[in-house]
Amino acid sequence: MNATPTLVPPAERPLNAPWWLAPALFTVAAALGGAWGYRSCPIVQGSAWLALPYVVPLSLVAASWRPSAHRDTRTRGLVLGGVGAWIALVYAHLATLLLCTAALVLWAFQGGG
Repeated sequence: MNATPTLVPPAERPLNAPWWLAPALFTVAAALGGAWGYRSCPIVQGSAWLALPYVVPLSLVAASWRPSAHRDTRTRGLVLGGVGAWIALVYAHLATLLLCTAALVLWAFQGGG
């Protein structure tokens, strides 16, 4: 015999953990990491177009804000937010490394001065 499950009124159901806490922390981490990374490397004196690729990590963090009901989509949101915050932190240093490498390669091909 199959027993019918008892229905629990909505007021007595346990609340889920707040889904917005992790995306909020990732947003703050991406903003602070991007600001710290940008201010701590020499491209601060560069033109404003060097800040344009920060759209990529911020869009990854924004994608983590989608509320989800399934565990696998929650994990995907956490991964997207974490990767976005990490990219925001290291982007400025990576851009500096690539620009310096390109400058050294051009200098070497022109005869080294």
